[in-house]
Amino acid sequence: MADSKTYKIGMNAGIFQASPKPAPDNRIPVPFIRRAIKLIIGYFAKPGNITYQGEWFAQFLKDIYDANDEEVETAAILEDALTYGAAYELHWYNQETGFEFAPIPVDQAYPIFSNSLKPRLTGFVWQRKTADAEIATFYDDQEYQTFIKNGDDWRLDEENSGAHLYGKVPVLEAVIDRDKRNVFDPILPMLDMYDKIISMVGNEHEKFAEAILLLRDKIDNITVDENGLTDADKVAQWRILDGLGDNVNTAAAYLAKNVNDTFINNTLDRYERLMYEMLCLFNPNDDSFATGSGIAQAYKLFGFELFIANLQAYFLPFLYNRMRMIAGHAVINQEEEADSVTVKTTRNLPFNMTETAQVVALLAGGKQILSQEALLSLFPRDIVEDVAEEIERVKAETPTLSNPFQGLE
Repeated sequence: MADSKTYKIGMNAGIFQASPKPAPDNRIPVPFIRRAIKLIIGYFAKPGNITYQGEWFAQFLKDIYDANDEEVETAAILEDALTYGAAYELHWYNQETGFEFAPIPVDQAYPIFSNSLKPRLTGFVWQRKTADAEIATFYDDQEYQTFIKNGDDWRLDEENSGAHLYGKVPVLEAVIDRDKRNVFDPILPMLDMYDKIISMVGNEHEKFAEAILLLRDKIDNITVDENGLTDADKVAQWRILDGLGDNVNTAAAYLAKNVNDTFINNTLDRYERLMYEMLCLFNPNDDSFATGSGIAQAYKLFGFELFIANLQAYFLPFLYNRMRMIAGHAVINQEEEADSVTVKTTRNLPFNMTETAQVVALLAGGKQILSQEALLSLFPRDIVEDVAEEIERVKAETPTLSNPFQGLE
């Protein structure tokens, strides 16, 4: 888990695990995984991309979700699932603040599952450390018990123990695939090699800089020209090595071996392309992606969309279970009503306003073959937040023409 976290934040563990070497020993991590995770979250779980539809949600859950910054919490849970393979969310009820939920740090989470063919959560331990003690809270389907460890002894903290009234273990698990694996483990060997190559290039650049400095003993700093300048003065003033002689260039080449830039760049480009492909992720560095037409971009996103569709199939049950968890608490006790809510997802796709407007105008002109609702749904949520409300606004703004012959028939 600690290693996975380093890749998430961009301080890749692989490049720092080797033993120290003689200087220069640069360790340059490339935050490729960090970027990949941010792209996936932005594409699938950007605020506004996941919405909930249903009267019961609007009546009972919307205020709870707003109070808990649900959109931000959902993105955080997805980030943990992408990084560690599984994420956990704790639910509790506070008499003053009402229903609350928040992610549990994965390195503090210990789920307990049944041994059935379809394992279910039968218990959960949340263990963490403070400045002066170690705390462990155990949850089952009826109560929670908090234990505090000072020294070698654990004691029950009765003040922070009791019934939770959820009727089930008040912890939810979110996953992104069947095996509960993170998104980037398969490409780590390639990424570690990528980091090594980048670091080696950095070492060679540093060696070359040191080689230039070592030439100071070979530069004449005594003999002056007609302008009163020595060779050392010229290097300092003009910051160039031209004119120092072939022997100096040879010495520099000897002190810092020449590097074939074409070979290095081709190798790095190949690794980068393979890492994007193996992650099923589109490459935003591809020049042809940004300049391609809408259908060309759609084809480039096709593999990524298939990956997101699979991720969604495993992640959405967590979102439904969150509603059931809150609705099943004794204060509400309407768990069956949670099933009336529909979770709708949209993608944060590149959007061409001109192209979409032309398509809508074409479909709406002449003999209209699509409903107004279908046409408005072609626009992204940033423009048309609610199709039904937008239709009502259009009706309200459309002037009504009266019939001058009304009543004269």
